[in-house]
Amino acid sequence: MKRTILTFAAALMFLGMSAAEDAPLWLRKNSISPDGKQIAFCYKGDIFVVPAEGGKAVQVTSNAAYDSDPLWTPDGKHIIFSSYRDKSKDIFMTSPDGGVPVKVTDYPGNETPLAVLPDGRT
Repeated sequence: MKRTILTFAAALMFLGMSAAEDAPLWLRKNSISPDGKQIAFCYKGDIFVVPAEGGKAVQVTSNAAYDSDPLWTPDGKHIIFSSYRDKSKDIFMTSPDGGVPVKVTDYPGNETPLAVLPDGRT
């Protein structure tokens, strides 16, 4: 009886793990572009962009630090995000196509972007 229960539990665990690979549940902090055509999101500490109708996601940031909280600028030309690149959480900006991020804040505390104003300020 114990062997049957353990076998059943192992099978359920295997099915759960394989389902998680097909539909990852660790996608976090998504943001829709102003024109509604793209979605930026955080996945395992990097920022990705995917077409709103679906398709292949493109990795925008690649760094050992944890990047999250993506927000689009009103013109859709940049993505604002937070990162722990300099030992504290600061705000950075990058292109939706990728590239070298530009540091926006340099305060001693931890910053998280909450909104981007129409003039582009966070």
